[in-house]
Amino acid sequence: MSLIKRFLFIVIILLVSLFATAQTQQGFVKTKGRMDAKGNLIPGQGLKGATVSVQGRSTVLVNKDDGAFSFPVTDAQFRLDSVKKNGYRLVDMEACPRSYKYSSNPLYIVMETPDQQQQDQLTAERKIRRNLQKQLQEREDEIEELKAQQKISDEQYRQALQKLYDDQESNEQLIKDMAKRYSELDYDQLDEFYRQVSYCIENGELVKADSLLKSKGDVTQQVEEQLRKSQAIKEQEEQLNQAKAVQAAEQDELAKRCYSFHETFKAQHLNDTAGYYLELRASLDTTNVDWQHDAGLFFRVYLGNFQKTLFYFQRTLRQALQQYGEDHPLVFSCYNSIGNLYYVNHDYVHAKVYFEKALAARKHLVGENHEDLVTCYNNLGGVCAAQGDLKQAIDYHNNALKICKSLYGEKHRLVATTYNNLSTIYYKQKDFAKALEYLNKAVEIQQSVYGQRHVLIAYTYNNISAVYSKLKDYDKAMEYNEMALDILKGAFGENHPDVALSYFNMGTDYANRENYPQAMECYQKALAIRQSLFGEKHADVALCHDRMGIVYDLMGDYDQALEHYGKEVAIKKQLLGEKHPDVGMLYYDMGDVCIEKGDYQGALTHYQSTLDIRIANYGEDSPKVASPYYDIGLTYMRMKDNDKALEYFNKALPIQEKAYGAEDERTVKTRTKISEIQDKMNKTE
Repeated sequence: MSLIKRFLFIVIILLVSLFATAQTQQGFVKTKGRMDAKGNLIPGQGLKGATVSVQGRSTVLVNKDDGAFSFPVTDAQFRLDSVKKNGYRLVDMEACPRSYKYSSNPLYIVMETPDQQQQDQLTAERKIRRNLQKQLQEREDEIEELKAQQKISDEQYRQALQKLYDDQESNEQLIKDMAKRYSELDYDQLDEFYRQVSYCIENGELVKADSLLKSKGDVTQQVEEQLRKSQAIKEQEEQLNQAKAVQAAEQDELAKRCYSFHETFKAQHLNDTAGYYLELRASLDTTNVDWQHDAGLFFRVYLGNFQKTLFYFQRTLRQALQQYGEDHPLVFSCYNSIGNLYYVNHDYVHAKVYFEKALAARKHLVGENHEDLVTCYNNLGGVCAAQGDLKQAIDYHNNALKICKSLYGEKHRLVATTYNNLSTIYYKQKDFAKALEYLNKAVEIQQSVYGQRHVLIAYTYNNISAVYSKLKDYDKAMEYNEMALDILKGAFGENHPDVALSYFNMGTDYANRENYPQAMECYQKALAIRQSLFGEKHADVALCHDRMGIVYDLMGDYDQALEHYGKEVAIKKQLLGEKHPDVGMLYYDMGDVCIEKGDYQGALTHYQSTLDIRIANYGEDSPKVASPYYDIGLTYMRMKDNDKALEYFNKALPIQEKAYGAEDERTVKTRTKISEIQDKMNKTE
C-alpha cells in the first residue's frame, strides 16, 4: 500500500484578522406635474438620457422612458453631485450637490428647460400680482365705503389708505417668494387634496382654499390633540427605554455567564459543551456580530464542524453588511473567512466566489495598490492551484508580490509570505528546485525581519522539509522538521496545534524512510496533543488516525489499521455527513486493508459503502463509480463467485469505455477479467 495517498504540504495563505447588504436607492428624473385651467393634473414626463452622478460611484445613465434610475447605497447617507440633461436645468438649483438620506421611497429630481422655467415663474408672478391687485381694489372700496357712511374720520381714512399702500409695497418680496414656490412646485408629488389647495392658493381662490382646509376639522384642536399624543408616546418610550436598559443589562449578564461556562468546559477539553454555551450566547442576540463570529471561530478551530462554522460566519457576514455596509473591514474578513472555510473543505468553486467578493470589495475601497489586496491575490492563487490552474495561480501570487514590493521593498514579511505561496505552485508542478529557491528567499527575509527563531520561520522550514521529502532526501527533510519543531516548542510549549503538526510531519518523514515504529511514535504524539486541545471529534484528530491506519497497514497489522480507519470514519461522518466523498474514500481504504487481511466479506461491505456514496454524489454513470464496481468484481473473483464477479465487471466496463476509451489501461484490464471469467465458465460447461 502506497504512502502517497494523501501527503500534507503546508500552504501559508495570508488572512487578515480584521473585523448593509447594499441597498438600492430608486429615483426619477422628470419634468414638473402641472394643473390645467380646470384644476386637473397634467403629469410630468420622464427625462430619458439624463445622467445622475453620485459621489464615489460611476455616473448613472437614465435609460428608461419614465426617467427611472437606481444605484446601490451602502451607507445611511449618499451625496448627489449632479443631475444633467442636455437642454434642461434643475428646477430646484439646490438639489445638487446635496447629501440625502437613503429611503425606500423614490427620489424625485425635477428639471425643466430654461425657457419653460422662466415662463412658469412669470406666469405664477402674474397670477399672484393680479390676485393681490384684486385684493387691493376690494380693500380700497371697503375703506371708501366706511368714509362715505361716516363710520371713520378723515384722519382714520387717510391712515387706513396709507397702511394699505405701505403693505402693498412690502408685498413685493412675498410676490417673488410665492412665484418662485409655485413655479417650482411639482404637482405630481402632492396628493389630490393638497393639489386642490395649492391650485386654489396659486389662483387666488383663497376662500375655497380656506374651506377645503377647514373640511379637515379644527386644526387648533387637532394640533393640541397631536401634542397630547406625542407626550403620551414620549412617556411610553421612556418606559420602554427603561425596560430595554434592564433587559440589556440582564442580557449582558447572561452573555458573560454563558461565556464563563464556555471557558470552564473548554479548559476541561469538553469542546461539545463549550460550543453549546457559545451557541447559547449567540442566540441571545443574533445581530451581535462578535458573538456570532466567536461561535464560528470556535466550531472551526476546536470542533472542525464545517456546517456550524459556515452557519455562524454567514450570519456574521449578513449582520456586518446590514450594520456597516460592503466597505467595512469586517465584511472583507468574513468573505475571506468563508472562502478559507470552503477552501480547507475542498469546495474550491465556492471558495473562489468568496475570495473574489473580498477582492472586489477591497478594490472598490482602497484601489489597486493596497496591502489588503495581497491577501486577496494570495487566497485566489491558492484556490487556482488547488483547481489545477497553476498558470493563473502564479499570476495571482505575482500580483501579490508586485504590490508587496512596491509598498515595502524586498525585505518585508508579506514578500516572504508570497514567496512561500509561489513555492507551493512550483511544488505542485514538481519543479522542486524552483520551490526551494522561493522557500530559501522566504527564510532569508523572515530571518532579517524576525530573527532566527520566529514561528513563521518554523512554518517555512516545514515547507522546505516537504520539498526534500519529495526529492527523497529524507535526512534533509528530517533536519528541517526538527528545526521547525525546536522553534515551535520554544515558542508555544509542547501542547500546541503547530507542535502537533511538526510531530505529524516528522511521522511522515519516518514513514517515507520505512522507519515505522518512529513514525508511529510521532503520530501518537501529534494525536495526543490534538485530542487534548480539540477532543476526539476534530478533523486534525481524524487525520492522525488516517496516517496511523496507513502505517499499521504497511507494518502488516491489519486489525490496528482497521481500528484507526474506523475512528477516522466515525469522526468524518459526524463532521461531513454520512454521504460525503471523503467518507466514501475511507471505506475504500478499509476495503483494501480487508483484502490484504484476506477478509473478502469485509472488503465487499466497505467497497459497497464506497459505491453507494459515489452513486449518491456523482450518479450511476460517473467514472468514479467504475473503480468500486471493478474492485467488487475482483473480490467476488477471489471468492470464486464468477457470476457475481462478471456482473460487476460488466457494470464497470461501459462506464470506463465511455470515460477513458476502449484502449485505456483500466478499460483493457476490466475487459481482460471478463474474458478470464468467461473462459473459466466455458471450460466448466
